[in-house]
Amino acid sequence: MTTTRQPTPDPRWAYTVGGVDDAGQLRPMSFAVLADLAAQWEEIVEPQAPPYDGPVVLLRTARSLFAHAWFDYEFMAVASLVAFQAMEAAFRLLYPDDARLPARRLLRRANEAGIVSDKVAAVADAGFDLRNQFSHPATQDALTVGMACSMLENTHRLVAVVLSIAVARS
Repeated sequence: MTTTRQPTPDPRWAYTVGGVDDAGQLRPMSFAVLADLAAQWEEIVEPQAPPYDGPVVLLRTARSLFAHAWFDYEFMAVASLVAFQAMEAAFRLLYPDDARLPARRLLRRANEAGIVSDKVAAVADAGFDLRNQFSHPATQDALTVGMACSMLENTHRLVAVVLSIAVARS
């Protein structure tokens, strides 16, 4: 007979603060806190119809992985990887005729066209470095909540900009 184990919080969350309540008391971290953070990023990117929905679907998956890091802490790194994939997918929609070009070349092209500023391009380029690191690891990376939040929010913002221009051009 097989028994099904109920998912339990990853023990590494035990000493992580989930914010401060209205009375100024520390709140413990929880699945709900992580899900609420992820829900804020959902509002950044408009839903899209096919064929422009790919990056949006990838970002939805990244948000789900982030929230489910409550049960497996390393899901935060996987969530960031999927968000970086969404970023690349958005650039591929922006330049569909250059599907064989590396993502960094597409980023440079968008920067040269003024679609993304030099500062945003530098952040996106660092994101591609992290994507490559996460894709070819020696072991599983682990991120802090702050690191993952920064990566996820920035990828959502960049995808929103690039995707809106790609859709407008179609």
